[in-house]
Amino acid sequence: MHRSAAALALGLALLGPPARADDPFRDPVAQPFASTSIWNTPLGRGAAFQPGDAAETALLRNQNAGGPAGAYAWIGGHAFGIYRQAADDPERTWTYRGRPPSVPWPHGGAPNGGRFTLRTPPGIAFLGGTDRHAVLIDAEGRYAYELWLGAFDPARKLYSAQYLVRTDLRGSGISATPGTTEGVRAFGGSLIGGLVRRAELERGEIRHAIAMAASTSQASPTRIVWPASSTDGGGHNAHTGTIPMGALFAIPPQVDLGRLGLTTPEGRSLARAFQEFGGYITDTAARTLVIAYLEEGCTETQINHLQSDKDKILSVLAMVTNNDAAHPGGPGARVAPPPPPLKGE
Repeated sequence: MHRSAAALALGLALLGPPARADDPFRDPVAQPFASTSIWNTPLGRGAAFQPGDAAETALLRNQNAGGPAGAYAWIGGHAFGIYRQAADDPERTWTYRGRPPSVPWPHGGAPNGGRFTLRTPPGIAFLGGTDRHAVLIDAEGRYAYELWLGAFDPARKLYSAQYLVRTDLRGSGISATPGTTEGVRAFGGSLIGGLVRRAELERGEIRHAIAMAASTSQASPTRIVWPASSTDGGGHNAHTGTIPMGALFAIPPQVDLGRLGLTTPEGRSLARAFQEFGGYITDTAARTLVIAYLEEGCTETQINHLQSDKDKILSVLAMVTNNDAAHPGGPGARVAPPPPPLKGE
């Protein structure tokens, strides 16, 4: 999908200046969530991997699950934009139809609908096809308003969202309450968790877990595993597979990434992230297996490079069978250093 240079510049500028190279702390806007979050926890050396012919792993690798190209592997380029409030942004009215009642909300209104005002950057685009996602981060860089089915009425200067969540960028990025949805993604957690950023691809280093979406022909209709707290429609859906929502997939340590035939620096960076941190099934997509979501602002070259290497990465992904709340990423010492901490941790 084409994006004008002006639009890309606007989206990037709203995020503010990048962190200094000598800064020992992680910027939660550029890479959110606590160091203990699943998104920032490397795999454990005791992680147990399914063999390639085991049910869930074989199904994930099968791009014809549910019929020819029923689970076509894809890179989710231009997934959604991330916008940062500025002091001179206008106050705009927002309406919503739903928000999680268990997540702190300072604006009043009921969980099943309300109206509030928020300084809102102009030019917000609602992307992701029919999902119409966007993320608006407050000026302090602490909270993100994650939006589903967003829209803007220019005549009334009114913004709306079917569902929204105010996410703490220093929190866990997953639901803290079992059985409840505290995020925009189907797994019950944050939309922004596991997103691949342009700057990460430019420096050739992705130091966090990856958000994935299984095809509806791969995903189980009802089965969930930690860190998921929910699935599509609370289990009332048309999924026909066996892969549980929340499943962790990664590249086993014995796989030599240098022998995969990866041809691009972006592909090598993504493969290394899958071997060091893994990727979580956070959502589903019709006839599409999304092995990574990329923020709006990533270049077409970056997206195309990842598309060219995606099948080779998919061919060696395997489900981790001992990932749980007590042992995120599997037990044992970590296979790689964690990302820098947030200031104050």
